[in-house]
Amino acid sequence: MPIATAAAICAIIFTAPNACAADVGLADLQATARSLGFLDSLQNRAAISIGVVYGTNGHDDRDQAVHVAGLFAGMPGPGSSTIQASIVTADDLAKNGRRFDALYLMPDAGASGSLIADFIKRQHLVSVSSDPACLDAKYCVLMVQGGSGVNIVLNTALASAVDAHFSSVFTMMVKRR
Repeated sequence: MPIATAAAICAIIFTAPNACAADVGLADLQATARSLGFLDSLQNRAAISIGVVYGTNGHDDRDQAVHVAGLFAGMPGPGSSTIQASIVTADDLAKNGRRFDALYLMPDAGASGSLIADFIKRQHLVSVSSDPACLDAKYCVLMVQGGSGVNIVLNTALASAVDAHFSSVFTMMVKRR
């Protein structure tokens, strides 16, 4: 089984077309879904609930989040699970009342980075973004960019703070910060 796991990680890292960091592409979402499969708390789930978090700068932000949620909902989750995605503003995370298994952060959500960081620590949630700025601002556990050279960075301090445990094979294959 370790060889199959290593092969899956290599497939994540070395496949899928490239996408710009500012735009969320299908390859980013596919790599995110595969990466979440290595999260111990999501093993053997029938469905995974992902909150797509967006900023409140304009109507386009919401439209992009709706598009991303639709793409997530149309793809298979880790293992045999399905993905259920819904949108939420960063400001409404605490008020929403809905329980998520993970958060996908749109690039425009960064303005609410400290609010997101507090929320994921309280709720013990993994947050993922394709925006590298999330690593410096410390509000994403994983930064995942799909592309010909998939880039996955694990924020180990934040992963520890939210009590996220990934398979050891995954943590050996990704960059750590």
